[in-house]
Amino acid sequence: MNRLGLIGKIISLAAAMVLATALSAWVVFTFLTRGGEVTVPDLGGLGLQEALEVTSQHALGLRISSTGFDPAVPPDHIISQDPYPGVRTRVNRIVRVVVSKGTPTVHVPNLTGLNLRRAELQISQAGLEMGHVSRVHHPDVEAGAVIAQSPKPDQFVARNERMNLLLSEGSWSLTYVLPDLTGFPADDVLTTIRLLGLRAGRLLEVESDELPPGTVVALQPAPGSPVTQGQTVHLTVSKIAGRRSSSLPVVLYSYEAPPGLLDRQLRLVLHAGQDRESVLFEEVVPPGTSLIVPVTIPEPGVLRVYVDGSFVEERQVP
Repeated sequence: MNRLGLIGKIISLAAAMVLATALSAWVVFTFLTRGGEVTVPDLGGLGLQEALEVTSQHALGLRISSTGFDPAVPPDHIISQDPYPGVRTRVNRIVRVVVSKGTPTVHVPNLTGLNLRRAELQISQAGLEMGHVSRVHHPDVEAGAVIAQSPKPDQFVARNERMNLLLSEGSWSLTYVLPDLTGFPADDVLTTIRLLGLRAGRLLEVESDELPPGTVVALQPAPGSPVTQGQTVHLTVSKIAGRRSSSLPVVLYSYEAPPGLLDRQLRLVLHAGQDRESVLFEEVVPPGTSLIVPVTIPEPGVLRVYVDGSFVEERQVP
């Protein structure tokens, strides 16, 4: 073989080796880039155990990167992931996930004994919402106070949970027949009215030649009528001796000073409109004294009662 032929064979052999090396590299590269890749599965909404099984089947790892509240995803379920579903990635890559803690929870306050307005304020401040309000008579809970609630206090519930309340309407009002109190002195009738749980209303004075002054002539409602506790009873009384005639309505107010050592200052004030008020009666009452005050009402309004400067009650008059 001549020298040129030998050189040709060497060149051909070298070219074959280069080609074989390139082909081997291509096969290895294809295996590493194709056979070593997987598609990231969708883990959204899966529980942790199920997500771990799915990633293992795809030759991937799983790691919790963080947690967060999500009312749409149950606790311990996947909210989001990285890499996203459908992405091609290498085997054994770690998929990081955000896990749900469910709906945010809040503490339920104890509303027992509160009135509706204060209960509504606490419900709002706690991150809850007002639900149904029911009412029932209860002999031991004052009217308007919360008797029970749902959910119960001192537990944790979902934010914006609706609070249902049961309010007291107080004791059942007793209903009975109004006795015939005509012909008795007004002072005795007022005492009886108070003992029956009724309230004295207007007083109308009329002339009478048959009855002594200060005697009850008529009642409204009439004797024999059904009345309930707290109802107002108006009196017609024979004219009190020495009292000037007046076409203005008169309201009888009764007050009993508590026993003890201290006098009480009783003040009756008529509020007849904005910035219009007048003192109709003001007097110091000795302890243990029962007092009946006939109050002339010059115009319709609200009669407010103060004892020692503190507000006690009010009523619409006449």
